[in-house]
Amino acid sequence: MDAELAGQFERMGVAVEHDVNAGPEAFEIMAQNVDCFRVWLGCETQWRVAVGMGSMSWLGLDYGAVDVVLRRVGLETGRANEVFGDLMVMEAQALGVFGEEKQ
Repeated sequence: MDAELAGQFERMGVAVEHDVNAGPEAFEIMAQNVDCFRVWLGCETQWRVAVGMGSMSWLGLDYGAVDVVLRRVGLETGRANEVFGDLMVMEAQALGVFGEEKQ
C-alpha cells in the first residue's frame, strides 16, 4: 500500500498501517488469508502437468500433497476445509493464467 492509498483510507476514517519504504514488490496479505497463502506457498512444487509433443499442460495441484501441507501447517479440520476451498479458487485462477501463457 502506498502513501496515496493510505491517505484515501485515512480520509474515510479507516486507520491502516503501511510501510512507505516498502519496494514495488512488497504486498500485504489480509489476516484471514494468511493460512491459505502459507498453504499455497507450501504447494508451489506440487503441480500436475501433462507433457506431450512439444507442449506442456498444467492440470492442477496434486490434492494428496495439498492434504499433507494442510496437516503440516496444523490447521483444525474446519479451518483446513475453508483453506482448501480458497486454495481451489486460487488454483483455478492460476490455471487460467498458465493457459494464457501458451497463447
